[in-house]
Amino acid sequence: MVILRSIRRIWSITLTTYLNMKLPILLRCCFLICLCFLFTACKKSPEPAAKPSTPVFDPSSLNISKSPITSYRLDVKLDNILVAAADITWSSSDIRIATVNSQGFVTALAAGKTDITATLLNGKGSAICKITVIDTNSYKFRIVLKDKGTSGFSISNPSQFLSAKAIARRQKRNIAIDDKDLPISADYIKAIQKVGGVIVAKSKWLGTVSVYCDDELLAYEYKKLPFVKDVFEVWQGKKVTQIPQPGSNDIIQKTGTSSATATRNAAYYGASWLDISMSNGQVLHQNGYEGAGIDIAVIDAGFKGLNTNSTFNNTSIKGAKSFVYENADPFAIDSHGVWVTSCMGVDQPGNYVGTAPAANYWLLRTEDESSEFPIEEDYWASAIEYADSLGVDMVNTSLTYTYHDGPTDNYTYQSMDGKTAVASRAADIAVDKGIFIVCCAGNEQSWVGAPADAPGVLTVGSVNKTGTVDFFSSFGITVDGRVKPDVMALGGGAGVIDIDGKSMVRSGTSYASPIMCGLAACLWQAYPKLTNKDLLDVIRKSADRFDSPVMPYGYGKVDMQKAMLLAKTVSDLK
Repeated sequence: MVILRSIRRIWSITLTTYLNMKLPILLRCCFLICLCFLFTACKKSPEPAAKPSTPVFDPSSLNISKSPITSYRLDVKLDNILVAAADITWSSSDIRIATVNSQGFVTALAAGKTDITATLLNGKGSAICKITVIDTNSYKFRIVLKDKGTSGFSISNPSQFLSAKAIARRQKRNIAIDDKDLPISADYIKAIQKVGGVIVAKSKWLGTVSVYCDDELLAYEYKKLPFVKDVFEVWQGKKVTQIPQPGSNDIIQKTGTSSATATRNAAYYGASWLDISMSNGQVLHQNGYEGAGIDIAVIDAGFKGLNTNSTFNNTSIKGAKSFVYENADPFAIDSHGVWVTSCMGVDQPGNYVGTAPAANYWLLRTEDESSEFPIEEDYWASAIEYADSLGVDMVNTSLTYTYHDGPTDNYTYQSMDGKTAVASRAADIAVDKGIFIVCCAGNEQSWVGAPADAPGVLTVGSVNKTGTVDFFSSFGITVDGRVKPDVMALGGGAGVIDIDGKSMVRSGTSYASPIMCGLAACLWQAYPKLTNKDLLDVIRKSADRFDSPVMPYGYGKVDMQKAMLLAKTVSDLK
């Protein structure tokens, strides 16, 4: 403004001078032109229009990891000044990959790429941050089918889809072959495989298929299949870099021969004497019933080294199989199944004799010792269907499911109704197929888990050598009013065989269960006319608290001499 006033003043003085000068007209015109040129040259040049400001992300792209779960804060700047998150509308182009909240925190959900957009509320523009989510985990999903589809088989021709032994057991127990026995449609299986992943378990009884995959987003693709009802995540963990193949020890064969002797005392049984005598089981053996002709499947955590354990040399082991995807060798990991099986199957007079030394055994591994995810119940369901296909008579499972890792909710007391948990539902169907199932009550000091809550399962709690309930033994009336455990057996201080072949003492309902299972096998051998449900009823009634059950004992301790008398009465009526 000062310059402009100066120019105006100069112009005024010059013009006045010009008007007072007595010059020829031509010179006056030239002088006037020069003044005009000078004034024009002195005017201020107009400034260029300012470019509108554009918001930018800092940083403009980001690689983030899904695991461990972390939220990442994004900042937006305008003219190098941080914009308040409240002045921005946030959005993600693919909320399956990552989400963003109102404060600009990004949470990774699945591997892939998405754009996070920040739009200014004042309308001055928007910015995009490119997000790449990296996930080092793999996943397993349980696909629940609406139906099993058309298998191409007919229940009128069961030999096409059931083994001869499975058919024979149904015929022996007068059990009808029904739609549950039909396999899942091969077309359904192919359609699932086409989406991707590896099928790791399936259940024709429950109508489920479980799949392993590296891409979490395949769950959305499975859901699109017209025959799929729902999809649940049942496992997540480190990627399997090499697809495992069945090991050379997948199936083994040991043919045992039970010893014959008239003396059944503490010296004969050795380290297992208390296991047997607590339930008066020696009476069965004394009468020549040691489980001969009874096939027992042991569904457990693993049978480490059992195939080379010389203490099992007289045990009739028909075969073994692992259902755990990451490890196909049933003898590679976990000793729990060795301890459990020894309670029934070892036959070493003077050292250790189990409760059913003459029975046949199938060893089925379903537990992944590295974690507790719901996939283990899918493995369990596959295993008991496999046991059914083998035509087994009985199953011992010293496993219970009450809680697990992963995003799905844990079971609650209300879940323990015998028809909610996967393992419980599969167990109840197996009972309907004529299989006798014995399960430990669990060591949670609270309500029993699955499949111990199933109505048709004989659930066994633990007592010690004095007959007093062990503090760890789970118990409780189920949500629908049933007594669990059903009966008690020695679990506190039970004798077992370790992986080195030597006897040792262990405590848990895990050992009460096989001790009772072996004795039940002997009883069934003695009275083969009984159905599995008759056998369950007889064992319950032989317990010392049957007339007045009380927690935590349930119906109480079993007396096998009394059970033999009850079984004879029922058998004679057949």
